[in-house]
Amino acid sequence: MQILDLDIIGTHLTISIDTPHTCDEVFFDIRVRLEDFELRYSRFISNNWLDMLNKNRTGVLDIDGKKMLEYMLGVSHHTDGYFDPTVGKRLTELGYGKKNDDIFRESRFGNYRDIEIITDIVLLHWDILLEFGGWGKWYLIDVIQDILKVYPRFLINFWGDMYGRGEWTIWLESPFTSDEVIGTIVLVDHFLACSAGTRRAWWIYHHLIDPHMGESANAVVASFIEWASGMIVDSYATALCVMPWELAITTLEKTPDISWVIVSAEGNIYQKEGSRADIFV
Repeated sequence: MQILDLDIIGTHLTISIDTPHTCDEVFFDIRVRLEDFELRYSRFISNNWLDMLNKNRTGVLDIDGKKMLEYMLGVSHHTDGYFDPTVGKRLTELGYGKKNDDIFRESRFGNYRDIEIITDIVLLHWDILLEFGGWGKWYLIDVIQDILKVYPRFLINFWGDMYGRGEWTIWLESPFTSDEVIGTIVLVDHFLACSAGTRRAWWIYHHLIDPHMGESANAVVASFIEWASGMIVDSYATALCVMPWELAITTLEKTPDISWVIVSAEGNIYQKEGSRADIFV
């Protein structure tokens, strides 16, 4: 087994390739690709493309940026705005990463409709801020799995969000305690996105914001989504966690090809019929 461990875009990446041969060259190529992406799109780097876009309110999209943004806006539309790439500003307003006395509220916090694309130009209206966050991570998982497609068996693990080629058994962690699991799922050439509001919490808030209300959502505390598209599983894992419980279930039933499990704040588990997960609690 050849393994790459890398801290990138604010999180940790592990790639495991089931081969006895050295993978130094392909690991180098992946590292260069990800570092280039981070320099352009990380919200933690001052004066990069993303920072200048948020300051200047307009920017020119490259291939990566256009693919990500057009797809994000499409998912935002199809989920009635429950997936929204502009909630990062609201997280800042609610004190994410700040002391409690820094928290403030605003009556208008913007939404995805305030982003406009004209050919290769993006315009930000009002005072919204754009960030790619977890979505950028999933875009990179798609990029990495395409680079690694020559290998028959490998696992990409981006801090719990995964793609497995070949067969890999994955444990599903409880959203209430990190030393318990609620089941397993076998990944075979599929992606797995996991989202939980209990993992990044401060004061009375957590990082999964209902874009309709501007507050942390509390009906669905965790989602586990598995399918053949990384960007689809990520966006719906996030959207389900900020929806009301009944709407989340209705949304699940409208997507027959995708494997879903969601957990309520009371600990109830809803598993869509036909889901490939093995839930044992």
